[in-house]
Formats: sequence, structure tokens, C-alpha cells
Amino acid sequence: MVYTIYGILILVVLLGFAGSFFSQKALLDLAHKYQIFDHYEHRKIVKEPRPRLGGVGIFTGFLIGFYFFFVLSYLLQNSPHPLNIDFSLIQIMLYICSMIFFFMLGLYDDFKGLKAHEKLVFELIIATILFFIGFKIELVTLPFFKESIDVGWLSYPITILWIIGISNAINLIDGLDGLAGGVIAITSVTIIIICILNQLIFPAIIISALLGGVLGFLPFNFYPSKILMGDGGSLFAGTILATISLRTAHKASLGIALMIPIIFLAIPVIDTTVAFSRRLLSGQNPLKGDADHIHHRLMKKGFSEKKSAIILLVLTAVFSALSIIVSYFRGTPRFIALVVSLMIALVLILYLNYIKLSFKRKTNGTNGGNGNGTTENTRTYDTNGLPR
Repeated sequence: MVYTIYGILILVVLLGFAGSFFSQKALLDLAHKYQIFDHYEHRKIVKEPRPRLGGVGIFTGFLIGFYFFFVLSYLLQNSPHPLNIDFSLIQIMLYICSMIFFFMLGLYDDFKGLKAHEKLVFELIIATILFFIGFKIELVTLPFFKESIDVGWLSYPITILWIIGISNAINLIDGLDGLAGGVIAITSVTIIIICILNQLIFPAIIISALLGGVLGFLPFNFYPSKILMGDGGSLFAGTILATISLRTAHKASLGIALMIPIIFLAIPVIDTTVAFSRRLLSGQNPLKGDADHIHHRLMKKGFSEKKSAIILLVLTAVFSALSIIVSYFRGTPRFIALVVSLMIALVLILYLNYIKLSFKRKTNGTNGGNGNGTTENTRTYDTNGLPR
């Protein structure tokens, strides 16, 4: 039975890859024929017009991979090795419909444009449906505490915040070639491993279909990219990561209920949390995009677009490995993994000057003195937290 599941997961990934890969080729031809290109905005790194149709290919690959599983599960239901899925048919159908709605919402935003509050209303409605079919946060864990807290009635607002936050977080980091797709792929592999360790079949299948779709997209999106993911792809993929990560947390031991997905999604979580807080503290609209995300700050540090993307992908891989340790091991290994995760996150935040620092340096001398035989040099930072 174990080998059957592994074989199904591999086939789902391969079919998703093939569907997405050939769709990307067709979409590129379509974009050039009808001149369907994205145009430059001030907050984007990519300045050359490129089609924003990559999400269509990812979605196509996902549907092909998932449809194969759906047909196969029906054929195996009376066999000696049926697929035991802890979801009812109505839950599965509502989930897939919700993913389709998220995809269509993003696609409409790509071509027609939506105001932030309009987009938020639709996301709230879809996230509410997902909450009532079983994708919810019921336990919250504090770092280094063994037990989790039952959040009770707060489950709904926390879950909605998580789903909408993560789905938009993937959208926000989609600013460099290969970055969002790479983060999705690495995170998807991590979730599949955690699902296998916890014997979660349906979540593993869903993520495998997404992984195949993203892998078929990445050859066209690595630097220099030929096609962009667009909001259709990033919102759709982000919602899958948000919801399926909740299932992995739901089956985890109480002491790590929500820590696992927070760790393997650390890069988009850090970026979105800091961006939202920064805008609020500066009196800006927290829903309005800008050019001060985590990849922008790395480039301001002197890294090229390609190197910035590689750094963030490596960090994602490190966080993902740490989340697997937290999920699988107990005691000292888990404690060390949690500490290392927090330390890396803190170092990254400090390095990118998200926490503003100012200091005075005193040196002996007479030039520029203050009358006390010392010179004060105060380092200041601009509104983006970068050195002047």
C-alpha cells in the first residue's frame, strides 16, 4: 500500500508537470500572437513586458494531476488497496471549487484590475467557505511550550487571517524571476514529506498536483524569465499552501500545532508581516503595494536580482528542513531546530534593517569636536530603514 501511494504521488507530479510545461509553451505563443504582455510598474523589478499567463499553465497542470488522482481513487475503491481519504466527496468538490474561484479572482485582477478592498471581500468569502469545510486553526502554539492553546471562537478570525495572509504573501514575493515559483516548489516538497510522515493522503495528492504545475512553469520563469506567474497563479498556489499546511498542523502533536507551517513558510510570513506592520506604523494603506519587500531590500544591499532570488530560495530550503525536524523529532532536536529558526529569522530582519537602529560613536580628537574632546557620529536611516 505504501508503494502504491508513492507511485500515485509521482504520477500526479509528472502529469502536473507535463500539463503545465506544454501549456506554458502554448501560452507563450498565444501571448506573442495577441500581444498579451504585462507592463512595468514602479514596484516591479522586471521592466521588460512579459506575459502574465504562467498561472494559467500552473492551474492547468494542477487540474490534470488532480483529475488523474480522482479517477484513480474511483477505480481503486473496490480493490484490495483502496485509497482511504479523510475527506468526503462534498468537501473535496467544495475545496476544488474554492481553488478555482481564487484562481479566477487573481486572473481577473491580472487583466481587469481590482481595488484592494474589493479583492479582500472576495477572498474573505472564499476563505470562509474553506473554514467551514474543515480547514481551520483550532490550536495555537507558543515557542518552546509543550502544550497548545485551544483558541475557541477565535478560530474563525485566525484562520481567515492565515488563509488570506499566506495567499497574498506568495503574491507579494512574486517580484523576482523564479522566486515565487521556487518558494512554492520547495515548500510543496516539504509539505509532501510531512504528509507522508503523518499518513495524510489527500493533502499529499493536492500538493503533488501543485508541485507538478509549478515545476512545469519554472523552466520558463528562471532568470531571465519568459513568462510571469501573475496574480492568478500566486493567489491560487498561495491558498493551496495555506490550507494544506493547516491539515499538516492539524495532525501534528499538540506542542507544535502551528509552528511547522510558520517555519517552512517563514520567508513569505516574514515579508508580509513586516510589510503590513511597516505600512501601518508609517500611516500608509497596509493593503497598498510598494517597492520595499524582502527582495527589494536584498537588492539595495548590492545583490543582483539573480543572487537575491537564490539567497531567498536557499533560506526557504533551510527553513523547510528545520520544519521537518520539528515535525518528526522530539526533545533536543526539535528544541534546537526551533531556536535556529528563530535566530535565522532575527538575523535576516536585522540584516535588512527592518528594525531601525541608531547609535553614536565617540572618538578622541579635535576635528568636529563637541567641546568635550570627542566627536559624535550619529548614523541615521531613511523611511525604508536603509542607511542614508
